[in-house]
Amino acid sequence: MYDLIIKNGWVVSDSSTIKADIAVKDEKIAAIGNAADFGEARRVIDVQGKYVLPGVIDAHMHVEAPFAGCFGANDFYTQSISAAFGGVTTFMDFTNTFKNDSVLEKIKVRHEEMSKSAIDYSIHGKFVEAPQRVIDEIEKIVDYGCPSFKLFMTYKKEGVMADDETLIKVFARSKECNALPMVHAECNAIAELNIEKFREEGDLSWPKFAEAKPVLCEAEAVSRAIYFTKYVGNALLIVHTTNGEALEIAKRAQEQGYPVYIETCPHYLTLFQDIYEKPEGFLAICSPPLRTPEEAEKLWKGIQEGVISVTGSDDCTYSIHEKTMFLEKDEEGNIIPDFTKVVNGLSGIETRLPILLSEGVNKGRISINKLVAITSTNIAKLLGCYPQKGIIAPGSDADLVVVDLEKEVTLSAQVLHNNIDYCLFDGMKVKGYPVMTISWGSVIVENGEFKGKKGAGKFIRRSINPEYLKEFSL
Repeated sequence: MYDLIIKNGWVVSDSSTIKADIAVKDEKIAAIGNAADFGEARRVIDVQGKYVLPGVIDAHMHVEAPFAGCFGANDFYTQSISAAFGGVTTFMDFTNTFKNDSVLEKIKVRHEEMSKSAIDYSIHGKFVEAPQRVIDEIEKIVDYGCPSFKLFMTYKKEGVMADDETLIKVFARSKECNALPMVHAECNAIAELNIEKFREEGDLSWPKFAEAKPVLCEAEAVSRAIYFTKYVGNALLIVHTTNGEALEIAKRAQEQGYPVYIETCPHYLTLFQDIYEKPEGFLAICSPPLRTPEEAEKLWKGIQEGVISVTGSDDCTYSIHEKTMFLEKDEEGNIIPDFTKVVNGLSGIETRLPILLSEGVNKGRISINKLVAITSTNIAKLLGCYPQKGIIAPGSDADLVVVDLEKEVTLSAQVLHNNIDYCLFDGMKVKGYPVMTISWGSVIVENGEFKGKKGAGKFIRRSINPEYLKEFSL
C-alpha cells in the first residue's frame, strides 16, 4: 500500500508537462502513471486541473544573521513556515563568519541553528579572509556536504568583505575540491566614495541609496569576478543580479564556455527604485538596490534566453522597528532620512513562487517548465542535491507543491506569514498560487493551514556534479 496518491494533476518538469498521477511510499516518489494501476493508498488527493511541481528550493536567504545590530524577524522555524506557504521544501542559508573564525566550525553552528526548521535545509560557507588555515578547511567543508561558498565584494567597513586575494585563493581551492563559489558583486570603492560624497553634500535621502550603488557599481564587480574566474578556471555563481550590463558581461563568458551562472530575485523583476521616493522608501533598502522597469525587462529576457539559470529570494526580513531603530527624528517626530543607518534586506521567500507564476507564467514571459528550472531543478543540479531534489521522478524525495494557475490573491501583510506588519507588494494581485505543499510525502500546508512540525526538516548533504563546474551547462 502506498502512503499517498496525488491524482488528476499536470506533473511538471523543466522539460515537460504531462497528465499523470503520483504515488508516494516511504517519503519517496514511488511511481508516476495512472492511479488505477497503483492500487490502494492511505490517502488519495485529487488535484484535478492543478499543476504539481517539484518542491521549490530557495538557496539564498538570511535568517538569524546579525547585520548592523539587527537579527531579523524570524528564526529558522518561523522562516520555514513562511517558506512552506510559498511552496518551498528546501532552503539554504549562510554561515555568520567574521575574521579569525573557522568557517567549518561556523557551519557546524549553523547546522545546529537550522535544525529547528520544519523543511529541509543546507548551508553555504561564507569566506571573509583566506589565511592558509582557512583555505585548508575547504576540503573538509566539502566533505561535510556543503560544497558552496559565499564571498562579499563589498561591506569592508562591516568586516565581511573578501578582498581580491581572498577571492582568487578561494576560487582556486574550490576548483580543486569540486566546490562552487558565489559572489555578492558590488564595487566597495564606488559605493563608499559615493556615500562619502553624499554625506558631505548633506543628502542621505532614500533615493541616494540607489545612486550610491549604480548599475556600474555592480557591473564592475561582476566583470572583476568573472576575470578572476577565467584566470583560475573555476565555476562561479553571481547572486541577486539586477541589470542588463551585468548580464551582458556574464553572457559573453557563457558563450566562451566558462561556467558562470547567474541568479536574480523576484523583487528585481517587479519592484523599482521609485519606491525610494516615498516616505516609507527605507523599507525597500536592499543590496544591490532596486533598479528600473527597463532593467527588469532585461532580466526577464535573461531568464528566457538562459543567461539567468536560477532564482532566489534573498529573503532578509526585518521589522519596521529594526528598519528604523538607528534613525533619528526631528522635533515633530518625523524620521530624518539617512540610508546609511537602515539595515539592508527585504522579505521574499513566500512570494517568490506566486510572483513568478503571475508575472512570468500567466503573463506569457516564461513557460511553467522554465519556472520549474529556475526555482528548483537548476538549483538542485548546480548546488549538488539533484536528483534527490528538484525533480518528480521515482526515487526522488517526495517534495511537491500543488499550484492553482487560476487562483488570484491580493498580497498584503495579513495574507503572508513572515512575522512583519508591512508588505512591499501590498495590493499586488497575483494570479497563480501554491495551494498545497508536501515534504517527504507529508502534507505540510493545506487549505491555508500549516501542518508541519518543528525540527522535521533534514540536513541535506550535497555533492556537485563536476559537469556543471567545468563548463556552462544549464
